Parts: sequence; C-alpha cells; structure tokens
Amino acid sequence: MIIRSIGALSLSLLTIVSLADENPNPAYQAFQQERGEASWINASADHPMANTAYRPIPPMDNFFSDPAKQALGFELFHEKRLSRDGTVACSSCHMGMLGGTDKLPVSRGIGGALGNRNAPTVFNSAFNFRQFWDGRAFDLDIQSLAPISNPVEMGHDLDAVLQWLANDSYYSEQFAAIYPDGLTAANLGNAIGQHTRDMTRTDSRFNQHLTSGATTLSEGELRGWQRFNEVGCVSCHNGINLGGNSYQKSGNVAALADTGMFGSADDGLYLRTGRNQDRQVFKVPSLNNVALTAPYFHDGSVATLEEAVRLMGELQAGRNLSNSDVADIVEFLGSLSSEFFAGMASRMSRMEIQGEMRQQMQHMNHTQHQGHHMNHARNSEAANQTSQEGH
Repeated sequence: MIIRSIGALSLSLLTIVSLADENPNPAYQAFQQERGEASWINASADHPMANTAYRPIPPMDNFFSDPAKQALGFELFHEKRLSRDGTVACSSCHMGMLGGTDKLPVSRGIGGALGNRNAPTVFNSAFNFRQFWDGRAFDLDIQSLAPISNPVEMGHDLDAVLQWLANDSYYSEQFAAIYPDGLTAANLGNAIGQHTRDMTRTDSRFNQHLTSGATTLSEGELRGWQRFNEVGCVSCHNGINLGGNSYQKSGNVAALADTGMFGSADDGLYLRTGRNQDRQVFKVPSLNNVALTAPYFHDGSVATLEEAVRLMGELQAGRNLSNSDVADIVEFLGSLSSEFFAGMASRMSRMEIQGEMRQQMQHMNHTQHQGHHMNHARNSEAANQTSQEGH
C-alpha cells in the first residue's frame, strides 16, 4: 500500500513538473485572468436545493436594478444605427417574441453577411458564467459591445459609434444624466447589459416547482426529469441556469465529424486559448426556454428538440435513447419554458411566421423606438442628420 502511494505521489510530482516546464500560452493566461462584473450565477445560494444539481431562479426584485439605465439600454438594444449601414440592431438577432433568438441556424448581419455560430438566447443570460459560445466575454457589458465591431454583425467602428452618439442630442443628454462620466464605451456596454439583465424570466412551471414544491409538472414531465438525470444530461446541464456554468467538449463520446453538424470544423475554445485540449470545446448552453429556441447547437444545424436530445445522448453520454425516453425528456424540457413566451410562441407558430414577418416585426419595434425619441423633443432635422452620420 505504501509503495503504491509513493508511486502515485511520484507520478503526480512528475506531472506537475512536466506542466511547469511547458511554456505558458499568453492567450490562455489572458483567458484565465479576465475580469468583469460577476454574473448572477450564485443567486439563491441559501435555497434548500442550492447543494443539489438544481436551483430556482429568484424573483427579479432580488437583484438591484437602475430603471434609467435599463430604459436607455432598451432603446440602444433596438437601435439599428449602431450598425454601419443602419440595418442591424441587437434585437435583430435576439427577438423577445422568438425566445430571445432569431430562429435562424446562423444570424445575418449587415449586407446579409452570415455568421458562423447560432445566436444563443439572451433570456436568463445574466446567470451564465461567461457570454458567447466560446466564453470570450466575461460579462454582459463586454458582450454588448462585441457585435458592434464584428465585421459580419454590425460591422461598425466603436469609436465612430461613440462619436455619433456624442453628436446625437438625445443620446448624449441621456448618458450625461444617467452616468457620472457621461458617454463612454464602458457605459454604452453597461446600458445595453442592464437591459439584457432585465430580460430574465422566472415564470416556467419547472421554476415554480423548484421554488415552492408545487405540483406544476405532469406525470410525463416528471418521468422525463428522472430520465434526464439517469441518462446523465444533468452532469453538464445543472445549476441555476441548467447550463451556462462550464465548458464541455462537443462529441465527448462520439466524434462530431461523424454527424451532419457543419460546425464540426469549429475549434471553439481553442481559438482563444491555443490549447489542443480545447478544440471543439464550448460553453454549455442554458436549457431555460430551450423548447422555444430552435434550431440547436453552436452551428444551428439541428432543427428539432427531439433530434437534439437524441444526438446529445449519442455524442455526450454514449446512449442510444429510445423513442419514449426522447419523448419524455423533451416533455420535461418543455416545462422550462416561460409561460408568457410559450403562449406567444404558440400563437406565432399558428401564424406560420417566416423571414418577411420577422422583418416586419423588427421594423415595427424600430418605428416604436423612433417615436419614443420624438417624444423627447427631437426635431426632424437633427434626426436626419444623426441618421446620416450613423450610416
């Protein structure tokens, strides 16, 4: 026993020395040392279920909010003039009535440019420990700025955007009144981030069940929850957001390249850290409202939740799930949907909304916010001038 222990200790020491001898990767060091505003991932830490795999989302009044910042962020979230050609806003890819997504495999940016990853939902994203599929933003403030300068999203120059906002009487006055240091890039990101934090839903039947113990789940949903645990889905999808709290390799058991996922060539976290073990590693997505946010995975290549569950069983757990298992787990996942948005999604499904309808809704949102600006006494000449500057 002693000899085996000494041998194990020696092996551990050799491993440590070996790791110490490696040249530190600057990208990985920067990745580890990122700092920002802490997420709400530790909310409900004193709840009786906090030490289990599940934790309820508390009411929004448990979190500090600044109504003025949220209102400004709401307008900026829908402001298309943050993009270079004035055609794309945050809300173009993250629509509330579509579960905080755009229902597309990958999003379209300015000039119809296609991104290479699926737009994750913004709802309940305040509980994620990092933002984006590769976690390249520590918090929502940083995340809010990234699409502005992304060439296939808004394609703008951040300094030019700040200059346009400074020349816009309404926005410059709002920033001066709300933030002590006025208009800055950090405050622009913070305002949008404040609105995104406000996009939190706690009205799912599963959350009600966790919060109060009320019998809000059907027999099929309870059976699906049990299978969700037994199959091992909970090993990655756990915590307050049922995900969003770790990185995992896509294709843990089977190779991603053996599937029809065109994103199998996406190296994920490796592109940030430069470490071979991080190839095809991604942030685990939250499952809250997952039934409303098809298509699925980082490349949006899976159209239905049934297919996603079956594929995850194969790729991550090495299980060939039966049809009844898939049906039960999907039924359970439906209980994670916001009651409000589930009803809205159902109505929209009956209307068979296509891309043209989505564009009309985006235009309607933008028109409403332009009208809101007019209520703040913006004259038409100033509006035309700032529109030209924004382009």
